[in-house]
Amino acid sequence: MSRLLKKITHKYQFLKLELEEVEEDLEGFLVIWNKYFGKYFAQKESEMWVNEETGEMRSTPPGEEKPDKPPKKAKPAKLKKLYKKLSTYTHPDKGGKVEDFNAIKKSYDDEDLLELLKFAGLFGIDFELEEEDELLVEKSCTTIQDKIQTHKGSMAYAFGTGGKAEKLSVIKNLEIHLGIKIKKEDYPKELLDLI
Repeated sequence: MSRLLKKITHKYQFLKLELEEVEEDLEGFLVIWNKYFGKYFAQKESEMWVNEETGEMRSTPPGEEKPDKPPKKAKPAKLKKLYKKLSTYTHPDKGGKVEDFNAIKKSYDDEDLLELLKFAGLFGIDFELEEEDELLVEKSCTTIQDKIQTHKGSMAYAFGTGGKAEKLSVIKNLEIHLGIKIKKEDYPKELLDLI
């Protein structure tokens, strides 16, 4: 493996850990965010479903939501070849574990070559990376960076990580976004002395 691919692999592992940390933080921030402001997202005279563990609010009952599926695009041949090899080892009909199979399918769908290579190592499948694979490997890192930025760019994350002034700014942005005025009694107590 080239030095560049080794560097990208380390970068990928670091980004995966950072994404886990950001997602854990965001999960906690969402509970707080929904406690104070979740009701403002609810439409009048509509039923809302609340996940008691995460605080997530939605207008459709769990299990009835219909995710938008983007049109399928052709996957790189090398990725497809590795996925097919891994599928034969992990498919539940061939004695594999459902969790492994699902993780491999997700990695394939996300075009995450590095994650597939991790599974290839676990199952003893040889796979040679070539210089032209660097773009595909770098894409795995870019995808994770994008997820991290999306989470950090959310109002709930900004509210959870900000000081008092930043929290007030987020509330003002929320009022603008929703076109409403947040009631003073719905503000966190630590912010009441600033308004």
